[in-house]
Amino acid sequence: MLKRLIVIFAALAMVASACGSDDDAASGGQSTATTAAPAATTAAPAATTAAPAAEEAAAADSSDPIKLPIHNWSSQIAGVYAVGAILESTGNSVEYISADSTLVYTSMCEGDMDLVHEVWEGAFGVAFMEQVDAGCVIDAATH
Repeated sequence: MLKRLIVIFAALAMVASACGSDDDAASGGQSTATTAAPAATTAAPAATTAAPAAEEAAAADSSDPIKLPIHNWSSQIAGVYAVGAILESTGNSVEYISADSTLVYTSMCEGDMDLVHEVWEGAFGVAFMEQVDAGCVIDAATH
């Protein structure tokens, strides 16, 4: 269960980090950036304090690798290695397993797979929703 929570939080962190703005040009000159900086500086110690507990939890659970499927299309392969790298950077071990695109959701129910980052709903939506309805798979985000 802890492994699933770590995976869910990692996925949510990826989504949250994608929601930020890269635009450095604020409409009020530098005064807006100067005002915003102390808030970020104040928030940093709380994050530093919370990180060791998260790292310890990940380290304690990392003896069992998080099992990620590799399918036969290029965007999924690139994505699974990106997700795996993020999970490894948080102290988790990752195992990549070649998997059938339809049966991967049943594999999650059987404990043979831990995370599927991409669902091609047009082709595999029925198999996916069957396992969501069975309570074996958590649909953490929809695009």
